[in-house]
Amino acid sequence: MPAHATSYLFALFGTLALCCALAWTFNALVDPLWYFGGNKLGPINYAFNERLSKPNLIAGHEDEYDCVIFGDSRVTLLPEHRIEGYRCFNFAFSSGVAPEFVDYAEWLKARGFSPKLVVVGLSAGDFRSIPQAHNTPAFIREKSPPESPYLAYLSLDVLAMSWRTLFGTSPLDRVYDSDFRCRAASLQRLYDPRVPIRDLRSGPFDNRKPIATYRTLKAVFPNARFVGYASPLSAWAIAEYARMGWLESYTRALHDASEVFDRFTDYSIPSAMTADPAMTYDGTHYSPTANEAIARTLTGGHAEEALDLKSISADEMTATYRARLARYDETLRRGLAAH
Repeated sequence: MPAHATSYLFALFGTLALCCALAWTFNALVDPLWYFGGNKLGPINYAFNERLSKPNLIAGHEDEYDCVIFGDSRVTLLPEHRIEGYRCFNFAFSSGVAPEFVDYAEWLKARGFSPKLVVVGLSAGDFRSIPQAHNTPAFIREKSPPESPYLAYLSLDVLAMSWRTLFGTSPLDRVYDSDFRCRAASLQRLYDPRVPIRDLRSGPFDNRKPIATYRTLKAVFPNARFVGYASPLSAWAIAEYARMGWLESYTRALHDASEVFDRFTDYSIPSAMTADPAMTYDGTHYSPTANEAIARTLTGGHAEEALDLKSISADEMTATYRARLARYDETLRRGLAAH
């Protein structure tokens, strides 16, 4: 091969190697998939794919935790550091469903994780007879390690994530800080009670299949305390359930599910929290103040205005919901009139 051709190839491969090294270094510093503890060039971590990023975050650190939290996007906002007496890892992710929680629990168990406490945030959507997406990554199902960052961070797709993290907007309506505590991306957004939320798209709540899945989840860690809760839900949404005749199916679905758990608290009942538009930006994702109050009472103590479903019957639960709707009727009317 002629000398000039050899020099050209060396220069070409050298340039490619330099570009790859620069791209990998940039990705590693921004760390959009959370392999190395998150963004080193800014205070915010975007959630491009929590199903991939959260396994990367906990892998190799399982022994630092004795508690795990499962749930959907509403549960990502639960401040795990406020649950006293435990070191919790919040494994909730957007649109999470019960079968996925089992997959992730089994993956954690295969890695030697043995928690003292398992917390599950239940979604009303679980109890509808409609198909649910099940998006567990292959490595989780196979109980394999996550993809190596040395390969993942050579991707142009990941490079685009890094660039967006520094110069663009969040792909979700939630972001994580440098300690991976989740909050709303826009703290100025206000909830309009007149706008229907996703939980009103279909019903009633007549599907009990997830309850068997929660039993399976509990069996993965049989020695752990199993605590569940229903996330806050706009009191205007509950009023709409009552208007459409879905209230009893909703309350009975939650009460049936509560039987699986050692403790179950319902924060979705109409209350001062859920009848205050300032506490939520969309009627289903609640403020840090609300979620801190939940975290403090999840494992014990009295939760003001919430219901302990282990201590009341299904009929009592439904009656209490109706009484609360009557109590907050004027507040709900004012809320609608104010927008």
